[in-house]
This record gives sequence, structure tokens and C-alpha cells, in this order.
Amino acid sequence: MREGLVLRELLTRLPWRRAPAKRALALAGGGVIGGMYEVGVLAALDEDLPQFRANDFDVYVGSSSGSVVAALMANGVPPLTLYRILEEGRDDPLNFHSGSVFHRGAFTGAARNFAQLVWAVGKNLVTSPSLDWPDLLARSQDSMPEGFFSVSQLEEFMRRAFSLKGLSNDFRACPRPLMIPAVDLDRAERVVFGVGAFVETPISEAIAASSAIPGFFAPFSAGGRDYVDGDVGHTGHADLAVDAGATLVVVVNPLIPLRSRGDEPPPLKQHGLYGILEQVGRINSQNLLELGLRELALRRPDVEIHLIQPPPGESPLFGPSMGFEASRLALQFGYTSIKRWLAGPGAGFGDRLARGERRGGFHLDALRNS
Repeated sequence: MREGLVLRELLTRLPWRRAPAKRALALAGGGVIGGMYEVGVLAALDEDLPQFRANDFDVYVGSSSGSVVAALMANGVPPLTLYRILEEGRDDPLNFHSGSVFHRGAFTGAARNFAQLVWAVGKNLVTSPSLDWPDLLARSQDSMPEGFFSVSQLEEFMRRAFSLKGLSNDFRACPRPLMIPAVDLDRAERVVFGVGAFVETPISEAIAASSAIPGFFAPFSAGGRDYVDGDVGHTGHADLAVDAGATLVVVVNPLIPLRSRGDEPPPLKQHGLYGILEQVGRINSQNLLELGLRELALRRPDVEIHLIQPPPGESPLFGPSMGFEASRLALQFGYTSIKRWLAGPGAGFGDRLARGERRGGFHLDALRNS
């Protein structure tokens, strides 16, 4: 009995140290330009912060285009190396370009799918001219195409790149734990490739499933199931990292809506239907992300969550998210804007990460960056 009391007294006198934080990196989607922005951000953080190493996180989560970047980071590809490959347009298997996503006959196929859409509506218009447009579209839906493009080219590109660069296309052999969410179209539920029953799916197939933007791409089939973009109904997926034990999560979100800074609103309607849909999609995506992170912070107040995203003003990130014309500008913008932030409001960010500081809560780290 006495020995037990002595031991307890000795233990109470020992200096107590908090266990180091298990750190996670979660990369949201954003099309081609979003992925490029994320590479630029990680390259700048790696270059300017001795305490930050994009390849040293304990857990990686990536959805949609963020799954491409997360898979490369988990495989140990230095972001500065990837940045230079992309910025300089090097002849390298990791140089992401139009042919990485769209095969040679892709646009002919898209035109054919558009013709199928017109035919599907037109034949019902001829046979039922009295139908209102909503009813006409509803009656035509079974004859419409699944999407204008196929994401299978992206799967093939990633599979080949992994092989040529000696990287793992197997979740079980990946140097760091990696999770890639997608949405099962028929079951209307999120699945997570890289864990449980989905650990055997090749990483390249998980990337394709998570990147199948509805309407733009047809659903991607893997293991007998049809999947669409991982950011449908969810964004960021930081909860997956927390459920995997992470207590410090860095979330990078590439796409935010444009916000007017003056008295006059930005003439977004002058960009036509595409510009309006792009803005509405971004509003919805950011609200989903921030609400999800705030709910997570309430549920797990012990977890430190940092959200890094672009400033709210004009940026090269507003435009066709799957376009390659602005991809290099997006890459450079991610790099230079984060460097400016680190020189100003974000000066203490690296120290907080190095200490594994857990103040708890949700912090918008780069919103005021300009």
C-alpha cells in the first residue's frame, strides 16, 4: 500500500507533457486550376517555413482535384519539385496538361454527346409539342448522355505517372496514410477509398472516382459501383482526418466566390450562364466547407483546424475550373499569395505548427491575404 502511495506521489511530481499532435493535410477540390493553386501553396509553405514539410503529415485527405495533389504528397513528391515541373513545363510524367484529362478524341465525343442531348429533347418536342419545358426535359432524361467527357483519361494518366516515377498506386504501400472520398451515385453516400473495404482499389481509380464532376464527366465505375465527385454534398473532408486521430488539420480550399469590394456589384451576369453557375457553385461549396469545419470544431474542441484559401478579391482562380489556359497563373498565384501572407498576417503560422499547438477551434488563416 505504502509503495503505491509513494509511486503516485512521484508521478504527480513528474513534468507533464502533452503528446505531440497528429497532423493531417486535407486538400479540397477545385478542378485543374484548384489543383494548381494547391501545389503553389504547398511549395511556398515548404520553401519559407522550416517547420512545414508537405510530405511529413501523418494523414492525407484529398477530394476531386485535391486527391491528385494529396496522393503525390503522400507518396513523398516534394511540392517544390512538382511546382517546378509544372511551372517550367518540363518533360516529366507529372507534368499535368490538357492530354492528362482529355484524350485526343474527347471533344469529338463531347460534341456527339451534346448532339445526343439535343436529339433527346427534340424528339420529345416533336411528339409532344404541348409539353412545358420542365416536363419535356423530364421526359427526355433517359435518352440524355451521362456526361460530356470521360474521366478515364485521368485514371490512365495517373496510373502511368505512378509507374514511371516509381510511386505507389496501392493505398497499402503508400508511404503515408491516404484517404480519397467519392460519392456512390446510387446509394447517395460517401465512401472513402484507402480504408476498410476500399483499401484494395488502386489510387488512380480512386482519384478518377473522386474527380467525376457531375454533368461534365460521366460517373466513374470502380468495383461494380458508379461514383461521382467527392465534393458533392461535402467539401474538405477534414472530419475523415479527425476520425483517423488527427488533432491538427490544415485544410487548403482553392475556390471561393468573388465578392464585390465597392458599391457596384461585379457584373458576373455578363459572363453568361457559365459564369453565373460558377459563382453559385462556389458559394455553395464554401458554405458547405465552413459549416462543416465549424461543426467539427464544436464536436471536437480539442482539434486545431486551419483553413488556407485565397483572398476574396479578383484572382486568376475565377473562370472555367477545368480549363488549362489559366492553370499556370493559378500555380503562380498560389505560390506568390501565400508568400505575401507569410510575410504579414501569417508570420506565426509555422511556429504554431512546429509546437503542435492545440488552441482548439477553426481558424481562417489566409482569408485576409491580399
